[in-house]
Amino acid sequence: MQMIRMVKTVQFGELIGVGNTADVFDIGNHKVAKLFHLGYPESAMLTELHNSQLMNHLDIPIAKSYEAFVYEGRNGIIYDKIEGQSLLEVLFETYDIEKYTKVLANIHKRIVSAHLPDAIDCKAILEKNIKNAEDLNIECQSKLLEILADLPDGDNLCHGDFHFGNLLVGKQGTYIIDFMNVCKGNKNYDIARTLCLIEMTPVPENTPNQQEIVKMKKQSADIYLREMGMSRDFLTDWLTVTVAARLSELSHDQSIEKNNILEYLSLQGL
Repeated sequence: MQMIRMVKTVQFGELIGVGNTADVFDIGNHKVAKLFHLGYPESAMLTELHNSQLMNHLDIPIAKSYEAFVYEGRNGIIYDKIEGQSLLEVLFETYDIEKYTKVLANIHKRIVSAHLPDAIDCKAILEKNIKNAEDLNIECQSKLLEILADLPDGDNLCHGDFHFGNLLVGKQGTYIIDFMNVCKGNKNYDIARTLCLIEMTPVPENTPNQQEIVKMKKQSADIYLREMGMSRDFLTDWLTVTVAARLSELSHDQSIEKNNILEYLSLQGL
């Protein structure tokens, strides 16, 4: 079991990132501290650390992780520092959808070509999340679990949250971040999950150029599928169980995305 070091004094430098669950600080020596918000579960932090360390020795470009720590009651993880910006930021700066969606797809091919037999199985995660999705009635859950049971197994590396925002473009290349949802399984699960995150997540109504971004998302999804050698029809069953499981992740104020998913499931006869 990973030991957690109690840190009383540490030189936190510049705050270089703010997320939904954590802040990222430069701590010198080409390292950063991902400091989770107060109250963030220790078990979730250790899951991320465990997942990231499973990946440390794979031939894929990641920010290497080192150790867990506690600072003023907040859990954290030490990572290598990657100088750069997210691929999402680069995409919106350049609007070169073709180029940067190809970057996304090429790195995803490397991910799903790797094997991670010691990770949790994606089907176990999907089953749990489908059962926990309050928006699905028992009959719908049963049908979804039947579909899930018939899908093929595997031990391919699945990132579980692979999208433009989880790639950092640095001077030495493009690196993968955020390992909370890493698992193993059939590669088509991870492809379906990424398609869902690109295409089905809504653009906030107050976003400038909202309709242009919606169009970009659809175009990017088409390019991504083409580069992955996949089609929506081929991924239908994986996409169905994946979007249904995502309902358990969404809060009450994410009603637009919930409605998008429920409409999709309805079109699948669920």
